[in-house]
Amino acid sequence: MSDQTKHAIYILAFPVVLTIGILLIPVVSDYSNHQLAASRVDMTTRWFLGHIISAVAFGFSLLSVNSIEEQLKKRSYRLPAFIRIFMAVGAGLYAAGLGADGIGPIAVNVSSSDPTLFFEGSGWWVSGTFMAGTAFFGIGLISLIGHANNSEMLKGIWRYVSFISALIFVSAPAIPSGWGLYGEALASIGIFFPLGFSVLYSGKSLD
Repeated sequence: MSDQTKHAIYILAFPVVLTIGILLIPVVSDYSNHQLAASRVDMTTRWFLGHIISAVAFGFSLLSVNSIEEQLKKRSYRLPAFIRIFMAVGAGLYAAGLGADGIGPIAVNVSSSDPTLFFEGSGWWVSGTFMAGTAFFGIGLISLIGHANNSEMLKGIWRYVSFISALIFVSAPAIPSGWGLYGEALASIGIFFPLGFSVLYSGKSLD
């Protein structure tokens, strides 16, 4: 397997794993309805695996960034250190929030208590973690796309697809519904698939 193929796989790993995780999470149409959210926790396996796989995906996001940076170096571009730092902090916060959201209500349920207690008690602790994660990861992500576009790693319509997808990724968590997660999954595909396939095709620009 060539280095280009390996780097392409590393870049594609994040959106693929994230999408699998999000598709597993039972949809909660309105997270402000704690009874509705608690009822989805009864799908224990899907709830747990979906959140944990999604959390693990953010670890892969850092692998994706490293591979993109390797490709940019070949074009005499270097990523500012703050991009990696912001995305690492954001990924960690996302993983923490997803882990808490995945394990917390199940733990309450197993203790023969109502999972609603978790959603009512976690409040801004979990929501704030996600908000902070979105801010850090989003700033790093948009800056990353800007550098990838400036290097002409992507060309034509793909420049706009990746940038608009980054904006969607950052704004989707504001939707108080599980459908916002689907927006994040779709946005991650719109960002990293063009970059991954650009690398796969001999590192040439994707026109």
